[in-house]
Amino acid sequence: MATTWTVDGSSGGGQIVRTAVAIAALRGVPVRVTNIRRARGNPGLQRQHIAAILAVERMSGGSLAGCVKGSSWVEFFPGKASGPVREQVDIGSAGSTMLVLQATLPILARRGGTLVVTGGTDNPMAPPVDWFREILVPALRSIGIAPGVELVRRGFFPAGGGEIAVSCPATPSWPGITRTAWKGPAKIEGVSYASSLPGHVPERIRAAALKELRSGKGLSADAKSALRECEQDVRLDLSSGPSPGAGIVMWAEDADGTRLGASALGERGKPSEDVGREAGAWLLAELAAGAPVDRHLADQLLVWAALATGPSEFAISEATDHVKSCAQLLRDGAGARIDVEGTSPARVRVAPAGS
Repeated sequence: MATTWTVDGSSGGGQIVRTAVAIAALRGVPVRVTNIRRARGNPGLQRQHIAAILAVERMSGGSLAGCVKGSSWVEFFPGKASGPVREQVDIGSAGSTMLVLQATLPILARRGGTLVVTGGTDNPMAPPVDWFREILVPALRSIGIAPGVELVRRGFFPAGGGEIAVSCPATPSWPGITRTAWKGPAKIEGVSYASSLPGHVPERIRAAALKELRSGKGLSADAKSALRECEQDVRLDLSSGPSPGAGIVMWAEDADGTRLGASALGERGKPSEDVGREAGAWLLAELAAGAPVDRHLADQLLVWAALATGPSEFAISEATDHVKSCAQLLRDGAGARIDVEGTSPARVRVAPAGS
């Protein structure tokens, strides 16, 4: 039997647990995660972490121990499930459906099939569904992975109730990722959305985001000129649901179709204009960095690069703590050689195990 891989979960939050269990399932290696979220105000496993790793268990045919709310440890023993996935996951709260999808998508890609997740679709401290669809999915399509992510219904804190439906053809392997050059924005797109709120809310968010973006703060004169000249189209999306909520996702796309993303989420008492300015300022910072991978896409791509059949190299706008912790986890659990050079911007090189 393979030696158990031991992971200290005291730093890195739920991402460490989700990623460790997913990598263990894909690599066929048992894992024990200890000290889960020890430094957090509500330490141990929470509903959305449990939902994610239970989904990995079912989709991979593995088995879990210690998987209860508040647990400081969990063990996962891999299985050998095969054939198309047909899975439904109800988080049972407003927990992020996107974080469940982060953990399960590599398994869904390997086996093919469908996954439906119910919970929150637009959450603080997690990528919103439109960022997932418009930034991560196009990046995966560039290496032959073609998930379709349908937003059935938006869900916000505290009621949740959102739903996503994901399908993906079976893709047993994929090549490395190369994204080393950003050619400047050819167009700016996005979606400003609101659920169970007046129509002026997303309109104000959009207007503030575009005003901030057009200021060009932090950009060189040439970059400001390019930004003013490119097409800008941020659409509105109004819906209804069990909890009110609002936010915006924006992205800049260059002539090669490479996208940089930014987002902001509304909250009670936060003016719509502040939400828009936050997203606009974030996208400006990404444009100023001049790297083809934004700070939140960077740690997402690391997992796929570590599981690829060949080496990867990409330039990222910032080597965040998430990038660093994810890189170390993948060195230990996936056997990948990962070098991160620089801080902001930074360059990442990944050599998967056996390459």
